[in-house]
Amino acid sequence: MFRSGWIGRVGLMSKRPVKLETRWYLLCGLMFAAMPALVSGEGGTGSEAEGWRSELYPMDWTPPGEELNFYEDKIIQDFSRSGYRGGLRMIPSIEGPVFQVTDAPFRADVGGEEDSTTAIQAAIDAAASAGGGVIYLPAGTYRVAPQEGQRAALTIRDSGVVLRGAGRDQTFIVNTSYQMRSREVIRVEGPEQESFFVDREPTVPIRRDLMGPTRSIPVVDTAAFSVGDRVVLRTDTTEEWVAEHNEPDWSGHTQLMSGLAYPRRVVAIDEEARRLEVDVPIRYAMKTRDNARVHLAVDAVMEVGLEHFSIGNVQHPGEGWENPDYTDPDKAAYDVHHAFLIAFDGAENCWVDRVSSFRPESNSLAVHTLSNGIFLHHSRFITLSNVEMQRVQYGGWGGNGYTYRIQDSADNLIIESLAAYNRHGFVFSHMATTGNVIHRSLDRQSGIAASGTADSSGSDHHMRFSHSNLVDQSTVENSFFDARYRPYGSIPRHNISAAHSVFWNIRGKGSKYTDIIRTQQARYGYAIGTSGEVYNVYTLGNLPQTDPIDHVEGVGKGETLEPQSLYLDQLQRSIDPEKW
Repeated sequence: MFRSGWIGRVGLMSKRPVKLETRWYLLCGLMFAAMPALVSGEGGTGSEAEGWRSELYPMDWTPPGEELNFYEDKIIQDFSRSGYRGGLRMIPSIEGPVFQVTDAPFRADVGGEEDSTTAIQAAIDAAASAGGGVIYLPAGTYRVAPQEGQRAALTIRDSGVVLRGAGRDQTFIVNTSYQMRSREVIRVEGPEQESFFVDREPTVPIRRDLMGPTRSIPVVDTAAFSVGDRVVLRTDTTEEWVAEHNEPDWSGHTQLMSGLAYPRRVVAIDEEARRLEVDVPIRYAMKTRDNARVHLAVDAVMEVGLEHFSIGNVQHPGEGWENPDYTDPDKAAYDVHHAFLIAFDGAENCWVDRVSSFRPESNSLAVHTLSNGIFLHHSRFITLSNVEMQRVQYGGWGGNGYTYRIQDSADNLIIESLAAYNRHGFVFSHMATTGNVIHRSLDRQSGIAASGTADSSGSDHHMRFSHSNLVDQSTVENSFFDARYRPYGSIPRHNISAAHSVFWNIRGKGSKYTDIIRTQQARYGYAIGTSGEVYNVYTLGNLPQTDPIDHVEGVGKGETLEPQSLYLDQLQRSIDPEKW
């Protein structure tokens, strides 16, 4: 009943192009989450064992509110509202209309002999003109490459467009260009990619400090807002905020730091009390001192799906793969810097389902992607389900070698997905990266790039106060999850990388590292339940920026942790609160 996914078949591609019903999977999983914990897996006995609960997550836990204080309290937040439609609906199965790329007038070459970029893009544009539809790529190989003056080989700018293959073991998209600096193979792009950080009229001040994870926002005036509005709750990074967080490296550079930004929807308005109720709580303290405010946001591109295909890039044949070579136009690393297979920029309520990277036949090295896999930027409520991204060519400095990068994006869900042979597997980056969930996924063999350059490793909170994210019931194999202080990079340095993020029930395999969680977060961070061949948690030394030392429970006891999945347990509580 409960699918094991790829965890027992890493590296294999699914033979079933049937659409994953994510909601069905979650609900089936909830039945198992509610069962008594069993000792199982490698080294387990398979017999019943006494379960234990975190002291921070009792049976009568309820979503925390403004009675708590992000600066002072240990807080397990509500992560149930992540992924497509805020976790409240399954990924849809769109029937049509269907635009088959091999049919007239498009006539894409299914044999991979001729370039099919213009044909597939024409089908995308035709679906957009029709108000949406399915662009279908029958089994075969399709060559694409960015055209002159274009950022990506294929670009989707309109809502309701689904790019679907016949299955990831049948439909293959090959990008034949290695001149991919700051480019993508497939780009899903909203009308304005920096929409979280552009103040728009009306911009309305928040009336008082909000110190806990509330959904109720007191504002000076509600008249400018309507139920259903897409808004952004924001603060600035002020010198006072920097001093409060003991960050002298950031002093004098606050104009380069975006500040907190929470994209939300207005779900109710109390005009008399001058309050907006939003769909998801704030994830950190918002102070009037820091110009706490609410403004309208532009519309995002929505209901875009990428489904049932594999995607890969021809390798770069050149030389020059050292860490700083991405800055030298004469080196190969320069050509591939910040390249991605797939990017969502300014998107909401979209999905990637059963998509894999793969090694094109012409590649002499085990290369799937030149530098990076999937990029989520200024996006929200995206679900990546049963996705496999691996085998980077370049893993040098400056933002290369990431299989999944979530940057200034909120409330996204990565579920049953694989990151392998990379510099960093799953990456959270920047101050607006909050509320994201990685569930039942695997980071395998990080710190490895085909070019030989990857001097760092692990899945990490990478830089500048990404916060309040959840890594849940996931596995590392010769890798680790990281949320530590990182005094690296250009000014302003990465420094505080996380606050109030949770590592829940993490399993370790392999012998490359002696720990599977490294946590050194501001205010508090949480590592609750570990198991496997490797299960240690390393809290590192305490610093003024990361005081106090993070909360750690159940090291080596993850197999009997109740519930096994924090995300699934919270999801059920949100679906059926009366049961609890």
